[in-house]
Parts: sequence; C-alpha cells; structure tokens
Amino acid sequence: MFSGIECDGVVHALQTDGLFAGLMLPESIHRDIAEFARTTGCFGNFDRKLEFLAPEHAAAEARFGRSLLSGHFYERSLDCDAVLAVQRDPLLGDVARHYLGGQAQVITTRIWWSFPTKSASEADLSRASFKYHFDLDDWRMLKFFFNLVDVDEGTGPHVFIKGSHRRRRVKHQLTLLVGHPAEEVLGFYGEESAATLTGKAGFGFVEDPFGFHMGTVPMQKPRLMMEVGFGVSKPSRRRFHGEPVLR
Repeated sequence: MFSGIECDGVVHALQTDGLFAGLMLPESIHRDIAEFARTTGCFGNFDRKLEFLAPEHAAAEARFGRSLLSGHFYERSLDCDAVLAVQRDPLLGDVARHYLGGQAQVITTRIWWSFPTKSASEADLSRASFKYHFDLDDWRMLKFFFNLVDVDEGTGPHVFIKGSHRRRRVKHQLTLLVGHPAEEVLGFYGEESAATLTGKAGFGFVEDPFGFHMGTVPMQKPRLMMEVGFGVSKPSRRRFHGEPVLR
C-alpha cells in the first residue's frame, strides 16, 4: 500500500525525532473510509447517547443542546473494509516490530471526527486532547495517523513536538496525566520543534506518542482522522475512550 517507503528510514526518523511524516494512502482507500464516516453514525464527545451523522453536525448540536467537538465510531470503525486494509498493511507491523520489538501488536484502531464549534467547556476540550499531552496506554507504543480529508491550518491539524520522546522536563514527569499549555511546552523545547501535520486527504505520519502532541481545534471545517496504534503489552479489556480491542 505504501510504495517507496522503507522501514529502516521510518524507524531512524522515529528514533531521532519521534516522528516520520511521509505516508500516503491510496485514493480509493481514503475515499472509502471517508464515505463510511459520512454515512455511519458517530458518538459525540465520547458519549454513546449522543449519536449523529457527521454531515448533520449543526442539527445535532441544536437537537442535543450542547457543543459537539468530536464524533467517535468505537467498534464501528472495524466495520469498514478499507480501515482493516490499512490496519493489516505489512509496513505498519514491520515498523512497529523494528521500533518496539518483536512483541509489538495492534492495540487500537479507530477513526473519528473533530468539529468546529462555537463554544465548548474546558472539560470537553481536555477530553478531546486539545492541549499538549503524551499517551500512557502502554509503557511503549507507536501510533500511525492518517488525515482522511484535506487538512490545513483551519482544519485543526495534529501537532507533534520533535525530540520530546527522548527528554522531558521534571515538571512534566511529575504531572503525567495533565495537559500542558502550548507556551509552556514550546518554551522548553523551542518553537522550531513543533511539527504541524497538514496535508491532502490520505496524508499519514507515525509518531512515538510518549512525545508531546495535541490536536488543534478546527476553526473552519471538520477533520477526519484514522489511528492504528501498536503496543507491547497484552491489551486490557477496557480501552480508553471505548476504543476496540483486537483479540
């Protein structure tokens, strides 16, 4: 699926920067996933009681009487054949095993929407990961992300702090589960360390999620993303945010 991409080059970039950006899904694959996401009900703000179709986002906010920042599909993601094709592509597994070790296995597969909205609570913003944070789903992980729509500065691009997977400020080590404001993180790592991951539909990247990263708030149009995550431990029965567990 990813012609011209060499596993060794991806792993070297991950070891150095914590990030490799340069993957591209075939057009048929990202179009199929996007169509699935437009025509399948998603759950707003991680709440299964807030189900709606993405093209009806504005009407759903009016119906539920609240802002809807995100729409997750949970186990429904695995009903899309194109999602499974990406998850099973050999390059992803090869990179994960070379970076994490032979025990690397898929622990998450998900697609989700992030929506522009006029207002949102701090709690909703925090749950939607709109502050710099790092992930602790497993003690070693790797995550592949793909933009499934065109993403520019107004679409809420993902941002990763290069090199932050290798060194951490003491304060950040002591506040593992807390999101940190941009000025604090960039003040330590430098403005030049922030990689803003914009690109056409199908553009993908892989990161070590122990590095600082965040999703920015879409201002003009919704963002649709896919994630395939690898870890080294046996998956727990309960995944954060209700993500599906593969057995």
